[in-house]
Amino acid sequence: MSRGVLALLLLVALLLLVALGGCRSSRAPRAADASVALSGLDAPRARAADFRRGASLGLFVSDPDPAVQRRIYTTMLDEMAEAGVTDVQLVVRWGQQTIHDVDLRPWPDLTPQDTLLAWVIGAARQRDLRVFLMPIVHIEQRAIGVWRGTLAPTDLEAFWARYRDFVLHYARLAERSGGVELFAVGSELLSLEADAVRWRALIADVRAVYRGQLTYSANWDHYAHVPFWDAVDVVGLTAYHELTHAPDPDEAALVAGWASWADALVAWAEARDLRFVFTEVGYPSTEHGAARPWDHREGARADLALQLRCYRALYRVWQAQPRLAGLYLWNWFGFGGAADRGYTPRGKPAAEVVRHWYRGRAERGEAR
Repeated sequence: MSRGVLALLLLVALLLLVALGGCRSSRAPRAADASVALSGLDAPRARAADFRRGASLGLFVSDPDPAVQRRIYTTMLDEMAEAGVTDVQLVVRWGQQTIHDVDLRPWPDLTPQDTLLAWVIGAARQRDLRVFLMPIVHIEQRAIGVWRGTLAPTDLEAFWARYRDFVLHYARLAERSGGVELFAVGSELLSLEADAVRWRALIADVRAVYRGQLTYSANWDHYAHVPFWDAVDVVGLTAYHELTHAPDPDEAALVAGWASWADALVAWAEARDLRFVFTEVGYPSTEHGAARPWDHREGARADLALQLRCYRALYRVWQAQPRLAGLYLWNWFGFGGAADRGYTPRGKPAAEVVRHWYRGRAERGEAR
């Protein structure tokens, strides 16, 4: 199912719910549901107010009617705020057909209108949500091993010129909006990261038009290879770490699967006296969610219980880790509910872990 079809179906479902007098896509979990989902979890560690309790909101609604778009995003933002989210990540994409092309541009049915993006930023701020804007390169013809992380433009100069236009367009929009606290200069561009001169020049150009904080979003297995961390304010990386390939793993196996990844990341950060943010972390509600959390393709069996165990393991490993400065759960957008195989925790047991973590205590004094 394409993202456009998913958005259309979600639109129909939400409109039906609104017509029936409600705005939620699924029932609120009963207290008994929460007690089961949270059984055995410690209370969340007190964190500074600036800890990023984040979630991504995909701007995937395909209906062209601005009123419909705003109604759906309003529902999503209200749900996120109720769950304890303090920071919302908005991903915007320009695209090109292949990893070799050099004509990066707004992509039909994928790139949101600037007016809509500005409205969503304003709506998030009205709910006291901090906003993180992250431009991402979309590759239409992708496969395993062929994606934005393997970009190989036939003309590097031409590609970088278009990429600069892309990033600066949204940096200017972020500044004009007055509501974007964090901005990403790139995400998961592994094959281009070694060119520190170009990245530093781009970062300087962004700082000339945008006054907020800057980050770069490294791939989960490539953060140590980024040569320009000193040029940004926040170290960011996705967290789609492969936890275990065992079938139907229990929670202990998932926690153990984090061990080597977490130890290496924390040691790397401690050696440089850095803190980091997970710019994306999430699990599809499928049987392969722990083995390939980055794999959103269809065909796998739905498994909400495994998604819950993955969220519980994430919580147990990271909620008290002082080097973690925040995280953005991927992705709030989606149907949710028992039949949904996507990433969203909406209407699923995993949402109770989000509420438990994000609605915990905050305290003053922890440095960013």
